[in-house]
Amino acid sequence: MTSTSTPHHGEPGFRLRTGEGFPQPPLTLVTRERLHTALDLGARGPLTLLVAPAGTGKTVLLSDWVSRRRRADRSMTWLSGQSPDLLRETLQELVGAEPPTCPDPIVVDDAHLLPAALVADLAQLLKHSSYAVRLVLATRYDLPLPVAELELRGLALTLRSDDLRFTDVEAAALVRAHAHDATGDDVRSFQAHAGGWAAALVLAARTFASSGAGWPLLSKRPVLDLLLGESVGTLDDRVQAMLLSTFGVGTVTGPLAVMLSGDADAGAMLADLAGNGLLVTAYVDGEDGEPLFRYHPLMIELLRRRVAGSAEDSQTVAAAHRRSALHYENRGDGRAALRRALGADDPVMMARILLGHGPEILAAGEHELVTAGFETLPEGFLASRPHLYGVRGLLRRVCGDAAGAVMDAASADDVAASMEAGPSTADDDALHADTMLLRLWEARYGWYDVRSAIDRARSLLAIDSAENGGGAERGVARGAWRRRAVLAPERMAWLLVDLAAAETWADELDAALIHLDEAVVTARVAHHARLVAGGLAHRAVVQYVRGNVQTAAESAQAALDTVDQDELPHEYAVRAQLVLGLAAMSQLDPALGRRWNDSVVAAGPADSDSLVTTLHTILRALLLIEEGRLDEASRELVGEPAAAGPLPSFLSRDLALMRLWLAVLVGDRTRADAQLDDLDRTGNRSVAELVRTMISIGEKDLESTVTSIDRILDQPELYPPIAAAAASFRTVLLVRLGDEPAAEASLVDALNRATPQGTLHALVPAGGESVFVDQLRIHLAGPNPHPFAAVGLEKLSGYLSGSVPTGGMTPLARTRRNPVAAPARSLEAVVNGARIRLTAREADVLDQLALGSSYTEIGQALYITDNTVKTHLMSLYRKLGVEKRSAALRVARTVGLTEQLRGLHGPGPL
Repeated sequence: MTSTSTPHHGEPGFRLRTGEGFPQPPLTLVTRERLHTALDLGARGPLTLLVAPAGTGKTVLLSDWVSRRRRADRSMTWLSGQSPDLLRETLQELVGAEPPTCPDPIVVDDAHLLPAALVADLAQLLKHSSYAVRLVLATRYDLPLPVAELELRGLALTLRSDDLRFTDVEAAALVRAHAHDATGDDVRSFQAHAGGWAAALVLAARTFASSGAGWPLLSKRPVLDLLLGESVGTLDDRVQAMLLSTFGVGTVTGPLAVMLSGDADAGAMLADLAGNGLLVTAYVDGEDGEPLFRYHPLMIELLRRRVAGSAEDSQTVAAAHRRSALHYENRGDGRAALRRALGADDPVMMARILLGHGPEILAAGEHELVTAGFETLPEGFLASRPHLYGVRGLLRRVCGDAAGAVMDAASADDVAASMEAGPSTADDDALHADTMLLRLWEARYGWYDVRSAIDRARSLLAIDSAENGGGAERGVARGAWRRRAVLAPERMAWLLVDLAAAETWADELDAALIHLDEAVVTARVAHHARLVAGGLAHRAVVQYVRGNVQTAAESAQAALDTVDQDELPHEYAVRAQLVLGLAAMSQLDPALGRRWNDSVVAAGPADSDSLVTTLHTILRALLLIEEGRLDEASRELVGEPAAAGPLPSFLSRDLALMRLWLAVLVGDRTRADAQLDDLDRTGNRSVAELVRTMISIGEKDLESTVTSIDRILDQPELYPPIAAAAASFRTVLLVRLGDEPAAEASLVDALNRATPQGTLHALVPAGGESVFVDQLRIHLAGPNPHPFAAVGLEKLSGYLSGSVPTGGMTPLARTRRNPVAAPARSLEAVVNGARIRLTAREADVLDQLALGSSYTEIGQALYITDNTVKTHLMSLYRKLGVEKRSAALRVARTVGLTEQLRGLHGPGPL
């Protein structure tokens, strides 16, 4: 429900903000002046607590007090513990007020229902900004708040059970409000036994009013059970049936009560019960809102016990569940329908809901709910409803019961195959779709033929496989009309995601992207966040293997942003995290790449399909190379991944490129040639030709190499990262040849190829050459610098792969006049007995300091901002144990850092 408009602080008026509304006091309310006075006093400070168990009248007292303040035009806010988000919003408004003002009291009923995190926030707020709030909290037990600290300062008031007990005078007024004929002796008897407990007094008075009986001392049942039972027992049969039909909801509206009970007068009955204070509280949202009715826990417990002991009452409750399930089913709310059907004792209805909505509920992560649904079905029931084999197979799939899922897939397939030819029903389509979801899943693990699964899914969806690159022999004739399966959008989206996953493995990336886009749109129409995330995560993988690294990272992040990562299925989460880790490495951010790898490891990729496990192998190898652990990286890449059949060409390409790069770094030409042969064999000939030209640079003159690179780069649809690497490689060769105009044009071409997807890692082999970095600086100083040039210079001039200090060497480094691995740009020394290590960028800054450059001049020389210069300087000073420039230079000379800097100005870095 919506909130009413609210006055500004300090203005008269009453403000309501709650998901349930403000409770209306019963018509027979007894005003308790002593407690009103206490609440008025407490509300002047930051915290007032009412701590007492159920049935002591906390809500009634507060509602009367709030109503009185409302009539006096005194502003306040009423919230429920069931609406924590509204409380957070209200507190943010108060704390953010400038200047701080005297806040309105905030009454929170049922504060014991607030999340622990929000209570902790309240505690911090009361400790550090108590002036900002005036809280009145009603709770059944003490909350972890700084009550003692505030009480010592006179800033908190607590009312407990003893304070809330009705005095003799109050008890007499309460009893006579419900039982006009009660004598003084009756009242004293009730008070003596009830001990001032509001619920017991009300129920005893109502029992007396209806039967004339006094306090039932002879019963061996708990007093309150007896009183409440007798009070309910005196109600009209229709009212009792209505209560039995609706109590399971807890909070109910009039229309919902009508639907559950089948009685058109249910709303009026609830209003009458609430008005008479019979453990039903009425809430309204603002002046004209729809009333909501909440049953007291005592009433709920009594009705629950009554149902447990009465077959007739159980049937009444089951009928209410059936009406409710049918209501939600007709509205398309499968989850609510299934929850209500659990108590309906109607296997036919349960089977219908499971078949119609089971997959969407499973895709939403609620497999426990679907499990509970299947558990209500009688033994052997599936034999009469074989369409459910597909849903149960999906349930077993998401629960990790692979063997059971495979068995159900076979059973579902047999049922589908046995159907007679002719028009199919919606239930038939659902069975076919569930069968295909299982077959496509099996295909990714090699348990079912992937080509057959793809063709069958396309046939079900009436997709012409010839238009998806599958060949006319496997598709239907163009222009032929076939009925597309009638599926709910959630089932359709899930099927499209799994179809695309199989198409990805089958190397049909264009078709996979088309179907993933359709899946995301379909899932969004259905407002199914997890399926949206699934489509985005799978799309991120396809985009990445096509070389669209930045676009892939955006899709992966969108997948994680769609739902909380804890709620994202493993299959989707691990894909998104992998892509983000690989993208971070492409953008020369190994720290971020390592964090995403840790997330992948935590998600547990071992039980994922071959595509995921292979991509994870590549990410781990990249991180090991970055750390200079070349032998470990080599072991990581040994052997072929466990896969059903040959790897798709893109996966073969990426594995071969990783192995080839490692072989080049360690100078193993035999292994490099073997990987080039693998690229040729797996359909990646243009990539192989381009890489072969680059690593063979020392075997022919530079002009021939440049010509070969030019020719290959003119070929269409080259793998973008390799094309960017080749263009940057060519730039270095042209600089060495002294062709500055051509080098400038080649540099711009390299930047143009790297910019769209931010593939900085592709520039590393050339970026390790000082001439390439110098060319970037020259280009930036020109009249029309490329927008990506500054980013490239910033990253490359401060970057050094961990493979270089451990002996790794690029092809360009091997063609220098003195082909030895350059020393690391970072510097080490012992300062005050401790070994320190300056980063490459700190070394650059120290070099500039020695030249006498100002902060601005250092920034201009290194193409970084003044703030970045200051950051590096502060880190440098801290490591050297100094506070100013002159001391830094003195210490640098003393410990030999200056000498190391001079040594780095020799052959030049990689």
